[in-house]
Amino acid sequence: MSASVCLRILLDLSDEKLAKLDALGPLVTRVTSAFLETCWSWPDRYSIITPFSFLLTEPSATVVNVARLERLASELQVKLFGKSNAGDVILLLLDGDELNTARFVQLDHASLKRATQDPMGPTPFGGRLMKISTAADAPPGLNWQTLELDPRVEAPAPVRSVPADGPLTVFNGVYAAGRQRFVGCAIACTPAGADTPYSLVDGLELLPTEQAAAFDLACVDAAARTLAREPLDGLLFLPVSFSSLMRRSTREVYAAGFKRLPPDRRPQLAAAIYDVPRSLVFNAVTQLHGALSRFFAHLDLQITDPAFEVDQIPSGVIDSATFRLPDGDERARLSAMRRFMERREHFERRRIRLGLTNLRGRTELQAAVRLSAPFVSGAAVCGAMSEPIGAVPCEALRLPLKRTAAAPTATTPAEAAGEHWI
Repeated sequence: MSASVCLRILLDLSDEKLAKLDALGPLVTRVTSAFLETCWSWPDRYSIITPFSFLLTEPSATVVNVARLERLASELQVKLFGKSNAGDVILLLLDGDELNTARFVQLDHASLKRATQDPMGPTPFGGRLMKISTAADAPPGLNWQTLELDPRVEAPAPVRSVPADGPLTVFNGVYAAGRQRFVGCAIACTPAGADTPYSLVDGLELLPTEQAAAFDLACVDAAARTLAREPLDGLLFLPVSFSSLMRRSTREVYAAGFKRLPPDRRPQLAAAIYDVPRSLVFNAVTQLHGALSRFFAHLDLQITDPAFEVDQIPSGVIDSATFRLPDGDERARLSAMRRFMERREHFERRRIRLGLTNLRGRTELQAAVRLSAPFVSGAAVCGAMSEPIGAVPCEALRLPLKRTAAAPTATTPAEAAGEHWI
């Protein structure tokens, strides 16, 4: 049994000062992380979700001991505002499910402030909210205030096309089933006006066949903006088209684009190389490694053939291979999954870890767990989210994380049935 809550730090600022909120994010993250390193030490764990949000876990408890956090509000108040009355610090802890937590984390500052001031009004999240404030009119002794929230505002319905006024960027979680935690996410950025949003974790029909390089470089730009905006404590998988990268005419274009990625974040960057043929010659593998290893610490081959000829790959050059389940009925998809996983030893001899993607429903996810697939992704694991997912724990029985952003137009069987593995 373990207990977890989501901590979000709300700054009570005047409207004109809210515009400078993002500039305070790194300082809030730094002060809070330093505090948690001391008061939330092992075996308790914490993970950074956004600059203002943290997931706190007590593995051996049924209820999180929030009393340890009372001093954090005062420390943040001093670090951010000193002795001035420029603003107040409010700590909010939400005890709710993944959907409640996702909505809570993504709600903008002004809307969250209104929701906590009027807890009886509609909120976009449910669960139990605990509040502590440094404001002058806060309860004596900074006592915790418990508010039972009734979610009466539904998440927006997923759109079926990309908005015409700008690109659509979504994140899909990648999950380590054995450790029961997300290890990061895959990014997909679809150009404005496209009929169907792209996805790195669904079927082949949701990856570009033409203009693949444009899609890849749009994802690079979106990743660079994401990493510049907020800390990320997990891996970030970026799509890279094998055929486009192998063309000499576009290889330099890719290299120029990759230089926009922050070099200090290289340990967190993974290249998910799609449209890989069944057999790779030695020269192609060395070209891949040479073109990508300067910018990405992890190279992942996204393969579609369970009989992929892994013996052609030199040991230690590729870090992982992710098998994309084929289209077809469930029996055929499960058969392909088993055939791929039966060849585990061939990959392990090359020091290549295995992954499965395009998992669409409960049966496929359970089969992947039984087969001890190290990493899994797809609609059965996590929907398309509007913010990146870091290295955060999540019990397998609570998958999938529900979507909070526009997702691919092509509805998977799991989505069509409204399936949620509880």
